[in-house]
Amino acid sequence: MSGGRGDVAIIGMACLFPQAPDLKTFWENIVAGVDAIGEPPDGWGAGAVLDPDSTENDRLYTTRGGYLGGGIPFDPMKFGVMPRAVDGGEPEHFVALQLAHQALEDAGYLERPFDRSRTGVILGRGTYVNRGLVACFQHTIVIDQVIGLLRRLHPEYSADDLALLKKSLKANLPPFNPETAPGLAHSVMCGRIANRLNLMGPAFSVDAACSSALIAVDYAIRDLRSGVCDLVLAGGIQVSTTHPIALLFSQLGALARSGTIRPFHPEADGLLLGEGAGVVVLKRRDEAERDGDRIYAVIRSVGTSSDGRAVGILAPRVEGEELAMRRAYESSGVDPASVGLIEAHGTGTPVGDATEIEAMLRVFGDGGARARIAVGSVKSMIGHCIPGAAVAGLIKAALAVYHGILPPTLHADGGHPKLSGTPLYLNSRTRPWIHHGHGPRRAGVSAFGFGGINAHAILEEHGAVGAAPRAARLHARRDSELFLISASSRAALAARCESLRALVARNPAIAPHDLAYSLNCPAPAAGRAEDGGPGTGAAVLSIVAGSLDDLGRKLDHAIPRLRDAERGRIKDVGGIYYFDERLHREGGPAFLFPGEGAQYPDMLADLCLHFPEARAWFDLMDRAFRDHERGFLPSEVLFPPPGAGADEAESRIWSMESAIESVFAADQALHAILTALGVRPAAIAGHSTGEYSALLASGATEVADESRLIEHILD
Repeated sequence: MSGGRGDVAIIGMACLFPQAPDLKTFWENIVAGVDAIGEPPDGWGAGAVLDPDSTENDRLYTTRGGYLGGGIPFDPMKFGVMPRAVDGGEPEHFVALQLAHQALEDAGYLERPFDRSRTGVILGRGTYVNRGLVACFQHTIVIDQVIGLLRRLHPEYSADDLALLKKSLKANLPPFNPETAPGLAHSVMCGRIANRLNLMGPAFSVDAACSSALIAVDYAIRDLRSGVCDLVLAGGIQVSTTHPIALLFSQLGALARSGTIRPFHPEADGLLLGEGAGVVVLKRRDEAERDGDRIYAVIRSVGTSSDGRAVGILAPRVEGEELAMRRAYESSGVDPASVGLIEAHGTGTPVGDATEIEAMLRVFGDGGARARIAVGSVKSMIGHCIPGAAVAGLIKAALAVYHGILPPTLHADGGHPKLSGTPLYLNSRTRPWIHHGHGPRRAGVSAFGFGGINAHAILEEHGAVGAAPRAARLHARRDSELFLISASSRAALAARCESLRALVARNPAIAPHDLAYSLNCPAPAAGRAEDGGPGTGAAVLSIVAGSLDDLGRKLDHAIPRLRDAERGRIKDVGGIYYFDERLHREGGPAFLFPGEGAQYPDMLADLCLHFPEARAWFDLMDRAFRDHERGFLPSEVLFPPPGAGADEAESRIWSMESAIESVFAADQALHAILTALGVRPAAIAGHSTGEYSALLASGATEVADESRLIEHILD
């Protein structure tokens, strides 16, 4: 159990999960609530019998899961690996190598010197029959059994006939030779990473079933705290969820007959298997700060335990799970009440979920507390990746504290009845993480392996409360984008729009935010009026669109109208704007701050997800009322947890006190965003209680620090 001798920073990450080939896509999928569960790739479990109602040994309840799908890109020459060693080897070896390289790159250490002799590699992985070993068994045991059976059934076959048949059978399999043999040994995976990346610290794998990745992180933290290593790559991997593995879980009665994984839902009927892998780069916090590393999150502690004498060797035990959590909090000195998010094990099995809820309630509070702690499980999106599962949860939680976002859990409508009236709630939608505490945002990550090995990690955001927002953000998907198309004349603008329309049609994979950025912020050389730099030309068309298809349709609508000389303006409520004559060529924008009556549930929630400057004002408002006698926070009114007091919040939002607080925070949040974007008003005014915001934004009312500002708010 790690804890007590210094915090550890996560400074780099890389991952591969269903429908997510990289870290950025994985986080964007989480925020967008993408369900990556589907059918297995062609050839998976050929000849398998699918029967949801069967109890026979060779039949599956479902084949659905979180699969990686087709071939995973890997360039062996980039890593100095002979191509012959890849075909027929275990894919996990090469995926792990590639992710380790990407994680170091994300941490900025591919081009920076570091002590490679004090850099370790510890990864969690299973000893299941995966893709490479299946081929090995087919080359040996299976083919020999087939030949032996044919020899008995067809004694007329000569030795030459059988040898030819054996050769033909082998020809249809991946190769098995001296080059591929190392790729089939479990012990070689981390050794290959150390060899190819020239790392000379400890390099080994651990198998703790579903807890493998967190146990690997625990060992990594021990090596960092003891001084054995200065840098450790840790994580977990499971990229070959084969038919035999599915049969194993089917035998255990763990697979969801419904084909849907629903963690902590009263109708949950089991898990779905998944594939994926992740690697994090860990470093002592003080040294990461000294060296200017980007820190995603800080790991305060990892608590571990086993279940001891439970009902059965595979049955979860409340006392064991509780012990792992308590050890983490006791060793770190962290108060469990300061946690705002728990990334739970959450497999969707009825017994497992009920046991985990009971363990969480023993640690995180009694049933009379208000809902304050979000609970979720990434397995609802990607399935259960077994030894790769915990690293998916770790990465999700690290990015949640890094971005200040509470991620959703899918298929979570309603939530488990055991959560009702407790401090815990199942978070079913993406929400801004409004934080009222003195300290940083904190998250707990749980992983409970069958066989009784439990682990719980405590993560917290790096930086002080109210610190300047970070520039590096991994999610750029927004509901809509603003596209500014500019040219020297109206005719040139129409031609430019036609060119843009053709570009969009030819390149449907362009990210809308990238295209919007290129149009709105071109390189200086392309900013001349005749080239259509934004705002530089005499003619400007503005389009608000949610996708490339939407942009294409709106260009189709705008182009003929731009060609119509009789039309002086285009003003479409769908988001298309053009004016021959600007309303005012002189002067600047004016800000009018609204007062009470402008509030609404989830006000500016979408902006808070993308602009930390906005979320910071709602954080401050909660801190102002943290110890207030009235007993509720502004965020509980504006951003109520799913299914937790929504009706009460709806009524409170229209009370005078809540209205003033909500509108004031939103006014200041919008002003902070516009200020960060460089928009400066020529005039400022306020309507009703919006006058307070106007006075503050204009500088007419000055506050020296946050404490004085809070006094101003409470007055």
